[in-house]
Amino acid sequence: MRRTNKDTLAAHHDFWNTQPVPQAVAEKNARVPIGPIESKTSAEVSKEPYPLPAGLEWWTPKVSNPQELDLIYELLRDNYVEDDDCMFRFNYSIDFLKWALGPPGYEHDWHVAVRRKADQKLMCFISGIPITVRMGPAPEFDAPRRICEINFLCVHKELRSKGMAPSLIKEVTRRVNLRDVWQAIYTAGVVIPTPFSSGQYFHRSLDPAKLIAIRFSRIPPQFEKFQKPLEMVKRHYNLPEQTACRGLRPMVPEDITVVTELLQKYLAPFSIAASFSVDEAKHWLLPRPNVVYSYVIQNEKTQAITDFISFYNLPSTVIGNDKYRELRAAYTFYYANFSVPLAKLMNDALILAKKNSFDVFNTVDILKNGEIVQELKFGPGDGKLNYYFYNWSHPSVPPSQVGLVML
Repeated sequence: MRRTNKDTLAAHHDFWNTQPVPQAVAEKNARVPIGPIESKTSAEVSKEPYPLPAGLEWWTPKVSNPQELDLIYELLRDNYVEDDDCMFRFNYSIDFLKWALGPPGYEHDWHVAVRRKADQKLMCFISGIPITVRMGPAPEFDAPRRICEINFLCVHKELRSKGMAPSLIKEVTRRVNLRDVWQAIYTAGVVIPTPFSSGQYFHRSLDPAKLIAIRFSRIPPQFEKFQKPLEMVKRHYNLPEQTACRGLRPMVPEDITVVTELLQKYLAPFSIAASFSVDEAKHWLLPRPNVVYSYVIQNEKTQAITDFISFYNLPSTVIGNDKYRELRAAYTFYYANFSVPLAKLMNDALILAKKNSFDVFNTVDILKNGEIVQELKFGPGDGKLNYYFYNWSHPSVPPSQVGLVML
């Protein structure tokens, strides 16, 4: 499931036509340049925030403040991404938001909110965090660049159709530009001008009975002919009780330096990929209860760390179901496999997710995920995840050339 609010991105093509983004998909075999679309200096950027409609004001919440973080959580919980049938809504936990919004070196004023003046109610939010990305093979741009990752664009239902999304995007862009950062990356389930890649969602059932009960999935046609079709579905998706990779264990702080090296080596062949410092890898990959789960393989003879895998917890509220209130979904995060086949490592991740009471394991066919989805019984979802650059021209690439996971 990956959708956007009706008042976020899709309805504002006129706005995007004014922005430094690629405006059309290039003709097949046409040469697309790599690099900035426009160039400015921070001296050209307004020091004043963009105007807002009467009764509203800009606010910069502090993610280090539990009360202010709780307000962001409540806005997203009640107003953020829903599926097209309004059956599920993302429910990022407070701990998840603290993790996602507060990486090393984050800029406090890149967290942009709008409040109602009368009662200080939080009405809109958008976030930016710093990220280092390799953005193409052009010789002059082959070094990783420090850019901004945009996420959590959310408009309260009371302000839908009021044109707030462009104001949020322009304001966060202004604040990012003031820090002399000129490019951004973001994703959306809708198509706007113009994605550089598009990935397919895949879902692997861990608790098929629950998924069918909440109508996340249905009994596959090949099992409907059986007297007890649900039992056949359960048998089809059954997993071993124990993991198969020798030396697999939870990641600990002492592993981070080696894990960072493994990740950088693994991401090196991808056309577009994240680049992590040790501190950043520590923040993103060290296990956090109910947020991110990470495991390494340690060679039993040499004690060397040879592989790792991680996934994160992004539950959804189940809307209108009397029995179930939450869908527990694990999402593929970063990994590096050098001593074991990826399918074997990922199957162990499925087992571990099942042991941690997840209902479904989701992935997008970026990285090498697309190579193992069929073998591991992932089914294609109905959603696409489109990847975008702001102020950066880049030719289209297949998702298998994207080495960057967006939360």
